[in-house]
Formats: sequence, C-alpha cells, structure tokens
Amino acid sequence: MNRGIYAAASAMNAAQQRVEAITANLANAGAVGFKRKGVVTHSFQNTLQKHMQPQIATREISDQSQGVLRPSESEYDLAFEGPGFFAIDTDKGEVYTRNGAFHVDPSGVLQTREGWPVAWEGQRGTIDPLGSKPTVDSQGNVRQDGNEIGRLKLVDFARPQALKSDRGGNLSAGPDAARQAPSGVLRQGMLENANVNAIDEMVQLIAAQRSFESSARTLGTIEQVLRRITSSR
Repeated sequence: MNRGIYAAASAMNAAQQRVEAITANLANAGAVGFKRKGVVTHSFQNTLQKHMQPQIATREISDQSQGVLRPSESEYDLAFEGPGFFAIDTDKGEVYTRNGAFHVDPSGVLQTREGWPVAWEGQRGTIDPLGSKPTVDSQGNVRQDGNEIGRLKLVDFARPQALKSDRGGNLSAGPDAARQAPSGVLRQGMLENANVNAIDEMVQLIAAQRSFESSARTLGTIEQVLRRITSSR
C-alpha cells in the first residue's frame, strides 16, 4: 500500500475514534459517576514482507480522575471520595460502578436504578424501608435503628484502565485488572458528577473533526495523483 494512503487512512481512523469518544463524553456529561473516555494513538515499526513499515495503533482509555461530589436528598445515595468502586450483582455476574444513586425496594434490597442488587461482604444485608434512616460510614458499614446490618462490598483495581465498560456503563474486570482494597472513602448523601468538562470536549471535538477532514482531503489528493499517473501510462 502507498505509504501516503496508509498514513492518511490511519489518521482518519484515529480522528474518527476520537470523535466517537468525545461524543460519548458529551452524551454522559450529566451521568452520575461517569468517567470520560480518551483515545491514545502511537506509531511503531513492523516488518511486512521483509520490509520495515510504519504502523499506527489507536486505543481507547478511561480517565479515572475524581469527579466533583454534590449533596443529594437521599440517604441511599453514596459517592466515593478517592479510588474505589461499588460491586453490583447482575445476571451476568459481578460488575462495578462509581454510580452510587441507589434505592431500597419494598423487600429491603439496596439496588441500582436498573434494579440490580448492590453486593455486600458475606450475607446480603436487608434494610427496613419503613425504619429509621440508615447510616453508612466511610468504609461501607451500614447501620439502622442501632443495629449492624452489614458491610457493602467495595473494591478497587491496580489497573482500573483495564476494566471494560458495557452499554449500561457498568464495568467488568478481566484477569489482568488485579483487584485490591479501595483507598477511597464513602460519603453518604452525596453523588459524584461525571469528570467531563463540556467546553473542553467541544473544543476537542472541533479539533478532531478538522483532523478528519484534513486527512480526508490528503487521501483525496493522493488518489487523484495516482489516477493521473495511471492514466498517463
């Protein structure tokens, strides 16, 4: 393949992935606990047919920096201050999230807005929806009416960027994620805003779109030159 065509096509692909990541960030700017997505592009040399050829690889990364905490009106809303994730039980196994917008169903099960129960250490605790307001300390210990109900399952990972996000925004951990105890603490009656700055994202979106258009024009110019060369033979 012509090196110019390959370079232009690779640049278009990288710009397109940047646009997709930024679009996802803007769409989730108001989502609780959302972590912005970014794209990293790097070049390297690879041997193809005994010749060194430049290669370009692009991958998506997750920015795990802290979002701003804001007070809420529910005692069931929880937020991490520092590193850590809530463990959630789903029909596909245990997943993880920073979204602590929880509620209690009539059976006393603490669960997400989607209806998945929050995981506990050991036996799942039951909260009396008609009882006094429960308290949750910084380590996830839950008490109600002076009684110890249990402790929420809180986890962290040595490589949180290795977590995979699903369509619902929940994260799953592969074998290389290396689970560990969280160093962050819980704040009851608080929620974590997405760590997305809409203005910054819009500026980056414009830059990514211009990069895509510039690469597309370069690709078109190369194509025209090659056609002229071919037609003149």
